[in-house]
Amino acid sequence: MKIKDVKCEVYLLEPYESPRMMRWNKPLPTGKRSYTMLRIITDDGIEGISAWGKSISEGTINAVKREIVGRDPFDREWIWQRLWYLYGRTVGEQPGLTLLSSVDIALWDLAGKALGQPIYKLLGGYRDKIKIYASSFGLPTTQEYIDEILECKERGITAYKIHPYWRMPDKDIELCRAVRKAVGDDMILMIDPAACYNRDQALRVGKVLDKLNFYWYEEPIADNDIEGMIMLREKLDIPMCATEVAPRSMYDIPEYLVRRAVDIARCDTEMGSGGITPCKKIADICNAFGMQCEIHGGGIANLQLECAVKNCEFHEMFYPERFSYQRRIPLKEYAKLDNEGYIHVPQKPGLGVEVDWEALGKPVGSY
Repeated sequence: MKIKDVKCEVYLLEPYESPRMMRWNKPLPTGKRSYTMLRIITDDGIEGISAWGKSISEGTINAVKREIVGRDPFDREWIWQRLWYLYGRTVGEQPGLTLLSSVDIALWDLAGKALGQPIYKLLGGYRDKIKIYASSFGLPTTQEYIDEILECKERGITAYKIHPYWRMPDKDIELCRAVRKAVGDDMILMIDPAACYNRDQALRVGKVLDKLNFYWYEEPIADNDIEGMIMLREKLDIPMCATEVAPRSMYDIPEYLVRRAVDIARCDTEMGSGGITPCKKIADICNAFGMQCEIHGGGIANLQLECAVKNCEFHEMFYPERFSYQRRIPLKEYAKLDNEGYIHVPQKPGLGVEVDWEALGKPVGSY
């Protein structure tokens, strides 16, 4: 079996975010957004796919074709290392890790289809379902957060992560106190201010989170401020969670572990880490250190990885789930969430999902 072709198709789709979502006090842009489908096709007619919400130029795709057409699609490690050398190793270079992620996921999807197995089974298989935490959008009132968390609780969801609307320490503290009081002590709560604090602000908020028994404190300061993360970890009891945007993927993570800058590491198969191949390695490195690796984002590739490793406790699901990342592209069937707060990994080969090509419509560009 050899790779015969690589194709890109660009589609305009309705935005998947909730209309309630605000991005740091500003409304999201309206109108359709472009999504790109990558298709890797073999001479046997087997096809692996991936999708992402950023554009990759025709010239870049042609360069990828020159590297991988004619190769065995099971040579994923060679392909990843080659594309890393070309696109990923220089921090800030575009398209970088987005391109690596797309190619790598499509190759894993292809391999699963060729072997008749879902990806998590190819990776080793640890479970077939995992607990979710509902991940909030930036809601403009405290009461909306409370209402949403109580709705999640009624549905059997046991954990909720706050993306604070205000991203100001005093207002965020007020929000966290109100939410904990409203939902009680039996709901797992996390917070992700997306690196908006300085060190002193992060410490002040963290001391309150300790008293409120929050489960983790995610990216309170920038990932690249390792000294600041070490300081926070030493002064706070709440577990520190970071590294989802570590710029050099798996090559940066060991420094955070060796220097004890985090309690919980992060990676993302679809966005910041370069695919399933490096994220499995990151999870295994964390496991060797006796640490959790919580995967960022709600994509289906992330779900496949999460069900293949021991040291990941949750799947992140943006709430309501109709706005989750795995629903960017219309599918014939989506991963199921049960009434006990578990999401079940698809059992069909590869990613385990089928694109609804009719609902997707005609591409606005292809190359």
